[in-house]
Amino acid sequence: MSDSPFLEIVELADGDIILQSADDESGEPLVRIRFAPEIVEHLRGASFDIAREMIDKAIQDNRLWGDEGEEDLSNTRVLH
Repeated sequence: MSDSPFLEIVELADGDIILQSADDESGEPLVRIRFAPEIVEHLRGASFDIAREMIDKAIQDNRLWGDEGEEDLSNTRVLH
């Protein structure tokens, strides 16, 4: 991962939404979110906003770039 403190969320031409370092030229995203085609039409153009909220929540919950070791995922939560 780049040492840059700046991250950007980008919607690609194929509809995928990625999180990447602002100055990273490797082309590899840090996170990629892809919604199934059948759900995209139900989201009515809100897929970028939903992906942004998902990434923000993961960062707030310290699931991305946490200071501690890997979290025990046996208690994975699913929100319906």
